[in-house]
Amino acid sequence: MPGIEAAEPWPARPYGLAVTAKDAGTVYWTITRASNTAPAAADGEHLAEQPAPDLPGGGKAQVAEIEQALLTALAAGPEKDTIARAERYSTRPIPPGFRYGVTVDFTDGWRLFATCVGTARRGEKLAEHRHYKPDETV
Repeated sequence: MPGIEAAEPWPARPYGLAVTAKDAGTVYWTITRASNTAPAAADGEHLAEQPAPDLPGGGKAQVAEIEQALLTALAAGPEKDTIARAERYSTRPIPPGFRYGVTVDFTDGWRLFATCVGTARRGEKLAEHRHYKPDETV
């Protein structure tokens, strides 16, 4: 995806993901899921095609745009027909406890939560950055 340099497993979490913006920092996500919690999908309900994020590259990683990149990748991926709907946390009128993240509802009742737990500027380690949320706070 344009503007994304890398998206790879983050071993600090059992289901972690590290997404690095081109020539910028990295955003760290933890992914959890729950069965039979998603509202039932209406007949033919599927996640709509998503707009590409605006990731110009360089500087600080834009967390909200990387949040959109996650949705864009899901909507274009091979499992797209199994996704009923998704919602970004940062676009809610009142975001939940974590400002950035995505809730994804699947047609089989599974619900996936991808939550941003920290960011790091290029060359920094996550634990050195003030926005890191240690394990005991997640």
